[in-house]
Amino acid sequence: LHVKAGMTTSADLGDVTRGEAGSLVLTPTGTSVPVVAALRVVRGKGDDQETAFIPATRPVGTRATVADNSAKGTTLSLTAPTRGATVRVTASAGSEGGEAVSKTFTLKAGTTQNVAAPTPTGLKGTYALTVEHVSGGPVYGARTLAATEDGVPGFTVQTLPDDRGMVAVPEADEDLSVLQK
Repeated sequence: LHVKAGMTTSADLGDVTRGEAGSLVLTPTGTSVPVVAALRVVRGKGDDQETAFIPATRPVGTRATVADNSAKGTTLSLTAPTRGATVRVTASAGSEGGEAVSKTFTLKAGTTQNVAAPTPTGLKGTYALTVEHVSGGPVYGARTLAATEDGVPGFTVQTLPDDRGMVAVPEADEDLSVLQK
Protein backbone atom coordinates (compact mmCIF):
# COMPACT_ATOMS: atom_id res chain seq x y z
CA LEU A 1 0.00 0.00 0.00
CA HIS A 2 1.50 3.33 -1.03
CA VAL A 3 0.45 6.40 0.97
CA LYS A 4 1.43 9.76 -0.49
CA ALA A 5 2.29 12.62 1.86
CA GLY A 6 -0.77 14.60 2.90
CA MET A 7 -3.17 12.09 1.32
CA THR A 8 -5.59 9.46 2.60
CA THR A 9 -5.51 5.93 1.22
CA SER A 10 -7.77 2.99 1.97
CA ALA A 11 -7.53 -0.72 1.29
CA ASP A 12 -10.28 -3.34 1.39
CA LEU A 13 -8.92 -6.36 3.22
CA GLY A 14 -12.02 -8.44 2.48
CA ASP A 15 -12.72 -11.39 4.75
CA VAL A 16 -9.05 -11.73 5.68
CA THR A 17 -9.65 -13.02 9.21
CA ARG A 18 -12.63 -15.22 8.29
CA GLY A 19 -14.30 -14.55 11.64
CA GLU A 20 -11.19 -15.25 13.73
CA ALA A 21 -9.36 -12.79 15.96
CA GLY A 22 -6.76 -10.80 14.04
CA SER A 23 -4.49 -7.78 14.12
CA LEU A 24 -3.16 -5.45 11.49
CA VAL A 25 0.50 -4.44 11.78
CA LEU A 26 1.73 -1.64 9.52
CA THR A 27 5.42 -1.83 8.63
CA PRO A 28 7.27 0.73 6.51
CA THR A 29 9.07 -0.69 3.47
CA GLY A 30 11.37 2.28 2.98
CA THR A 31 12.10 5.35 5.05
CA SER A 32 10.10 5.35 8.26
CA VAL A 33 7.70 8.32 8.46
CA PRO A 34 4.74 9.02 10.76
CA VAL A 35 1.42 7.56 9.57
CA VAL A 36 -2.05 7.93 11.07
CA ALA A 37 -4.07 4.71 10.73
CA ALA A 38 -7.48 3.34 11.62
CA LEU A 39 -9.47 0.24 10.82
CA ARG A 40 -13.16 -0.09 9.92
CA VAL A 41 -14.71 -3.41 10.91
CA VAL A 42 -18.01 -4.47 9.34
CA ARG A 43 -20.16 -7.29 10.73
CA GLY A 44 -23.38 -8.74 9.38
CA LYS A 45 -25.13 -8.38 6.04
CA GLY A 46 -27.89 -6.26 4.59
CA ASP A 47 -30.12 -4.57 7.17
CA ASP A 48 -28.28 -6.36 10.01
CA GLN A 49 -24.93 -4.76 9.14
CA GLU A 50 -23.00 -2.84 11.81
CA THR A 51 -19.69 -0.94 11.69
CA ALA A 52 -17.02 -0.18 14.29
CA PHE A 53 -13.96 2.05 13.87
CA ILE A 54 -10.70 1.18 15.62
CA PRO A 55 -7.84 3.71 15.88
CA ALA A 56 -4.20 2.69 15.89
CA THR A 57 -3.07 2.06 19.46
CA ARG A 58 -0.10 1.74 21.77
CA PRO A 59 0.76 -1.46 23.66
CA VAL A 60 -0.91 -2.33 26.96
CA GLY A 61 2.28 -1.23 28.71
CA THR A 62 2.15 -1.67 32.49
CA ARG A 63 -1.63 -2.07 32.59
CA ALA A 64 -4.78 -1.13 30.72
CA THR A 65 -8.35 -1.00 31.98
CA VAL A 66 -11.73 -1.01 30.26
CA ALA A 67 -15.04 -0.54 32.09
CA ASP A 68 -18.70 -1.43 31.52
CA ASN A 69 -18.28 -5.11 30.64
CA SER A 70 -21.21 -7.47 31.02
CA ALA A 71 -21.55 -11.21 31.64
CA LYS A 72 -22.57 -11.77 28.00
CA GLY A 73 -21.21 -10.13 24.87
CA THR A 74 -17.72 -9.18 26.12
CA THR A 75 -14.74 -10.45 24.09
CA LEU A 76 -11.12 -9.70 24.97
CA SER A 77 -8.57 -9.92 22.13
CA LEU A 78 -4.83 -9.93 22.90
CA THR A 79 -1.90 -9.76 20.49
CA ALA A 80 1.82 -10.49 20.95
CA PRO A 81 3.24 -9.35 17.59
CA THR A 82 6.98 -9.84 18.13
CA ARG A 83 7.67 -12.07 21.16
CA GLY A 84 5.68 -14.32 23.43
CA ALA A 85 4.20 -12.65 26.50
CA THR A 86 2.30 -13.31 29.69
CA VAL A 87 -0.52 -11.10 30.98
CA ARG A 88 -2.78 -11.17 34.01
CA VAL A 89 -6.43 -10.20 33.43
CA THR A 90 -8.46 -9.11 36.45
CA ALA A 91 -12.22 -8.68 36.49
CA SER A 92 -13.23 -6.19 39.18
CA ALA A 93 -16.14 -6.77 41.53
CA GLY A 94 -19.46 -6.01 39.81
CA SER A 95 -21.05 -2.58 40.11
CA GLU A 96 -23.87 -4.13 42.15
CA GLY A 97 -22.02 -7.02 43.80
CA GLY A 98 -19.60 -9.89 43.27
CA GLU A 99 -15.94 -10.64 43.92
CA ALA A 100 -12.90 -9.83 41.77
CA VAL A 101 -11.23 -12.68 39.85
CA SER A 102 -7.83 -12.86 38.06
CA LYS A 103 -6.57 -15.18 35.34
CA THR A 104 -3.14 -15.43 33.65
CA PHE A 105 -2.73 -15.93 29.89
CA THR A 106 0.36 -16.84 27.87
CA LEU A 107 0.46 -15.54 24.29
CA LYS A 108 2.65 -17.02 21.58
CA ALA A 109 4.76 -14.69 19.44
CA GLY A 110 3.04 -13.45 16.29
CA THR A 111 -0.47 -14.42 17.42
CA THR A 112 -3.75 -12.74 18.18
CA GLN A 113 -6.31 -14.60 20.21
CA ASN A 114 -9.68 -14.05 21.80
CA VAL A 115 -9.36 -15.09 25.42
CA ALA A 116 -12.10 -16.08 27.84
CA ALA A 117 -11.84 -13.10 30.15
CA PRO A 118 -12.66 -13.85 33.77
CA THR A 119 -16.05 -12.81 35.12
CA PRO A 120 -16.46 -11.75 38.76
CA THR A 121 -17.79 -14.44 41.08
CA GLY A 122 -21.46 -13.71 41.88
CA LEU A 123 -21.53 -10.89 39.30
CA LYS A 124 -24.30 -8.32 39.58
CA GLY A 125 -24.19 -5.34 37.24
CA THR A 126 -21.21 -4.43 35.08
CA TYR A 127 -17.49 -4.74 35.79
CA ALA A 128 -14.05 -3.53 34.69
CA LEU A 129 -11.30 -5.62 33.08
CA THR A 130 -7.66 -4.79 33.82
CA VAL A 131 -4.89 -6.29 31.67
CA GLU A 132 -1.44 -6.25 33.30
CA HIS A 133 1.76 -7.06 31.41
CA VAL A 134 3.66 -9.70 33.42
CA SER A 135 6.56 -10.67 31.12
CA GLY A 136 7.76 -11.01 27.55
CA GLY A 137 7.29 -8.78 24.53
CA PRO A 138 4.75 -6.02 23.97
CA VAL A 139 1.06 -6.90 24.13
CA TYR A 140 -1.78 -5.08 22.37
CA GLY A 141 -5.39 -5.52 23.37
CA ALA A 142 -8.97 -4.69 22.47
CA ARG A 143 -12.34 -5.32 24.03
CA THR A 144 -15.44 -5.97 21.91
CA LEU A 145 -18.93 -5.49 23.31
CA ALA A 146 -21.78 -7.09 21.35
CA ALA A 147 -25.48 -6.78 22.13
CA THR A 148 -28.81 -7.11 20.40
CA GLU A 149 -31.46 -4.49 21.08
CA ASP A 150 -34.96 -4.77 19.61
CA GLY A 151 -33.66 -7.52 17.32
CA VAL A 152 -30.88 -5.34 15.90
CA PRO A 153 -27.32 -6.61 16.55
CA GLY A 154 -24.68 -4.03 17.45
CA PHE A 155 -21.07 -4.01 18.56
CA THR A 156 -18.25 -1.69 19.49
CA VAL A 157 -14.49 -2.20 19.82
CA GLN A 158 -12.23 -0.35 22.27
CA THR A 159 -8.43 -0.60 22.22
CA LEU A 160 -6.48 -1.06 25.46
CA PRO A 161 -3.46 1.26 25.62
CA ASP A 162 -1.69 1.79 28.95
CA ASP A 163 -4.13 3.56 31.29
CA ARG A 164 -1.25 5.44 32.97
CA GLY A 165 -2.80 4.57 36.33
CA MET A 166 0.56 3.78 37.91
CA VAL A 167 2.36 6.89 39.10
CA ALA A 168 5.60 7.52 40.97
CA VAL A 169 4.98 8.61 44.55
CA PRO A 170 7.70 10.79 46.05
CA GLU A 171 9.40 9.61 49.20
CA ALA A 172 8.23 11.56 52.26
CA ASP A 173 9.28 11.74 55.90
CA GLU A 174 7.07 12.46 58.88
CA ASP A 175 7.58 15.98 60.22
CA LEU A 176 5.29 16.96 63.11
CA SER A 177 6.95 20.38 63.43
CA VAL A 178 4.67 21.73 60.67
CA LEU A 179 1.71 21.35 63.09
CA GLN A 180 3.36 23.58 65.70
CA LYS A 181 3.64 26.69 63.54
